[in-house]
Amino acid sequence: MKKLSWIEITSLYIGVIMGAGFASGRECWQFFGVFGNRGYYGAAASTLCFVIIACMLTYIARSKGTADLGRLISPFDNKIIDEVIGWVLASIYYSMIIAMTAAGGSLLNQQFGISKVIGGIIIALLCVITVLGDFERVSKVFRLMVPVLFMVGIITIILTIRADFPQSGAVEGYQPGRMSPNWPASALVFMAYNTLGMTTMSGNSAINAKDGKNAYVGAISGALCLGVLTILLLKALLTDMAFSSGLDLPMLGFAGRLSPALSIIYAVILYGAVYSTGASTYYGFSTKLRSGRYKKWIIIGGATAGFLLGLTGFKKLVEFLYPAQGYIGIVFIFLIIINFSREIIRKRESRG
Repeated sequence: MKKLSWIEITSLYIGVIMGAGFASGRECWQFFGVFGNRGYYGAAASTLCFVIIACMLTYIARSKGTADLGRLISPFDNKIIDEVIGWVLASIYYSMIIAMTAAGGSLLNQQFGISKVIGGIIIALLCVITVLGDFERVSKVFRLMVPVLFMVGIITIILTIRADFPQSGAVEGYQPGRMSPNWPASALVFMAYNTLGMTTMSGNSAINAKDGKNAYVGAISGALCLGVLTILLLKALLTDMAFSSGLDLPMLGFAGRLSPALSIIYAVILYGAVYSTGASTYYGFSTKLRSGRYKKWIIIGGATAGFLLGLTGFKKLVEFLYPAQGYIGIVFIFLIIINFSREIIRKRESRG
C-alpha cells in the first residue's frame, strides 16, 4: 500500500478519536465540563499524556516491526500473554461498534426525528463495508473525511465561543460520573481509554509511514490537534453549562442555536465522525481475526450484534462504558511504558 505522510498520519489520529463522544461534546462535558474551569487542567494534562504515549507507541511499533496489538502493549515477550492482551484490547474495540451504532441512532433521532434503529443500521453497514477493505481502505477514507470533519468542527466551536450564549442555569454543582469523580481522575481515564482507541492506528501508521520522521511528526501533531480541539470544545460547552448538561449531543444543540442550516451541516459532519471512529476501532477488532472464509461473516455478524446492543442508548454508554474502558487502559499504559523502556534498553545493548 501507499506509504503515509505525516499529514495522513495526523488525520488517522484525529479520525480515530474524533468520534461521537468527542465531536458531539458529550464526552468532553462528562469528563471536563462538569468541573467548570477546573476542567481545563484535566484537558491540558491529558493532551501532554497523549503526545507522550503516541511517541512511545510509534517507537515500539517501529522498533519491533509490528502492529500486533499484544506486542505493542506487552513487555513480556510471551506469546500467550501477547495473545491475551491482544484479545482484551480487541474486545474493547468491539465494544465501540456498540457505542457508535448507538450514537448514530441518537444523532439522526435528535436532529431529524428518524428512528434510532435506522441511524444505527447505517453506521453498522458503513463500518462493515470499510473494514472488509482492510487498512488501505480505512486509511483512504480517513484521508478524505478527516480534514472536512476537523474544519467544520473547529468553525462551529469558534462560532459558539464568539456567540457567548448567556448561562441558562447553574454554573456549578454538576454531578461528575461515579467512575471519574474529580478532574485528575477524569483526565487519567479520558487519556487512558482514548489511548486504547488509538493503539491500533498508532501501530499501523508507524509501520506504514514513509520514514521515521513522518511517523513521529504525524503522531505528535495528531495528539496536539486533539488536545487543542478538546480545550476549545470545553470552552464552547462552558458558555452555557445547563444547556450542555441536558443534551446527549450538546454541540449539535449549540449548532442549532447558531443557525438551522449549520445544525444540519454539523449533524452530517458528526455522523461522519461517528462512522470514522466506528470503522477504525472495528478494524482494530478485525485484526485479531484469522484470515479465511469465516472472517467476513464474523465481521458482519459482530456488527449486527453490536447494533442490537447499541439500542440501550448512547448517553448511558458514555457514562459507564467509557470510564470502565479507561481503567483497563490505565493498566495497559503502565505496560506500554515498561515495553517502551525495555525496547530502549534493548536497542542500546544491541548497539554496544
